[in-house]
Amino acid sequence: MLQNPYPIIINFLVLVFFLLAFFSAELKGKLILLGIAVLLFGLPTIVSFDSVSWIVYGSKVIFGLGCYLFIRKQGFL
Repeated sequence: MLQNPYPIIINFLVLVFFLLAFFSAELKGKLILLGIAVLLFGLPTIVSFDSVSWIVYGSKVIFGLGCYLFIRKQGFL
């Protein structure tokens, strides 16, 4: 039984907003977005402390909100 579905939901929403922002950005923006996404999704596999994982989830929420605001500014949605 799944006890905490929130990390899965956060990861899904962040990936959706990231992909939409990635497709609407120019080359330099794509590189920046890709670098941040690789850092946020790659860091938990390298460092596995509980305190770091909650910081990473908080950072993913902020990154997802930033991607959403970027999409709205670009007029993509």
